[in-house]
Amino acid sequence: MRIAVFLESMQSEGGGFQQALSTVESLTHSSSIKHDVVIFTPFEQTGRLLLKEGIDAIRFKSRGFSLIDRWSATVVGNAILRRLRRLGFKRLGRHLDALLDDNKIDLVVLNECTEIARRIGDHPFIVTVWDLSHRDYPDFPEAYADRNFERHDRSLRMSLTRALAVVANSPSGARRIASLYQVDPGRIVELPFVPSLAVRYHADGAGAATAEGVARKYNLPSRYVFYPAFFYPLKNHLYLLEGLVALERQHGIVLDVVLCGGGAPWQRAKVEQQVQALGLTERVHVLGWVPDEDVPALYESALAMVMPTYSGPTNLPPLEAVTLGCPVIYSDLPSFREQMGDAALYCDLTDVSSLADHLAALIKDSALRDRLQKAGRKLAAEIAKIDYGERLRPILDKYADVRRRWAWPESPDDRTC
Repeated sequence: MRIAVFLESMQSEGGGFQQALSTVESLTHSSSIKHDVVIFTPFEQTGRLLLKEGIDAIRFKSRGFSLIDRWSATVVGNAILRRLRRLGFKRLGRHLDALLDDNKIDLVVLNECTEIARRIGDHPFIVTVWDLSHRDYPDFPEAYADRNFERHDRSLRMSLTRALAVVANSPSGARRIASLYQVDPGRIVELPFVPSLAVRYHADGAGAATAEGVARKYNLPSRYVFYPAFFYPLKNHLYLLEGLVALERQHGIVLDVVLCGGGAPWQRAKVEQQVQALGLTERVHVLGWVPDEDVPALYESALAMVMPTYSGPTNLPPLEAVTLGCPVIYSDLPSFREQMGDAALYCDLTDVSSLADHLAALIKDSALRDRLQKAGRKLAAEIAKIDYGERLRPILDKYADVRRRWAWPESPDDRTC
């Protein structure tokens, strides 16, 4: 059986890309999967990065969900398109399915729930849902602006109910998917986040950058906390900034923060306005997007990785931090405690003093820091054992067996499914 795995994002898109890249790397190199795995991406830059990892990819042209795609989803429209295809317009309304046919693909694995899932009509697929923030926090602009809520929710409803399986990143995520979109829990497979390839290489001693070199490159202070995240309101940078003010006011401790990540220019500008309004200009270092190879050193040199986000149900940076021995301060939300257990401290998002107290304790109490690092190493060791191929293998093998009912025996020149 031939399986297509889609990587539909670019390196500049942050944690979503890193997780998708880890999935691609794991599936292409897993000894658990006995099927052929073929990678598809619409981006030349992503294809070049995959080649560096020894992975070949097929380029395809990405386009939005068009009027003809909507038409083909209706009974009348589909009937007309089928008749036109019999008259010779074989790719009309099914360009993506035709591409998959050209490459003799039997099953598709999607790392995101995008228009790709809606454009696939003749191939079964497994689709990934990393978060449901638009349902959890519909009051944030990421959810309601430009009718994002409606578009995202419609895409999920159209895709999840017909997917062969749905990938979630945690038990809490799986429960939300089953509850909100009426997906059979038996069709949901949990693939927890794993640290990025750059972080894993660095942890294994094969990193491309050193802490000293990165500190010089970005002119960083000797002591700081680190927050790698897009500059979205859901990421809650304001809470971290106000926490630094509270730390100085309540504990007499002056601390810097290093921020990196992407986002729209207005989103970064808003955070910079908040920095200026709080009088923190000299203590907040906004790096923007940084190369993957520099990120591990930023974790290693930090007093802590502070992530006061609302977005979940899990996140990548806390796992990367503990892999590199960096203590974690995380939002006190149930799904985050489920993800990190006792390998993090948890701050009350309604009270910035909670963050200030945790930061002061990390500075003053070496035993607390040692305890967090020990728990983090234990969690990192458990994460390192995760094999995506092994977790997906039962679904893939079951479909391969079912598929034999209509596809066996196969001719090399005749794809019948």
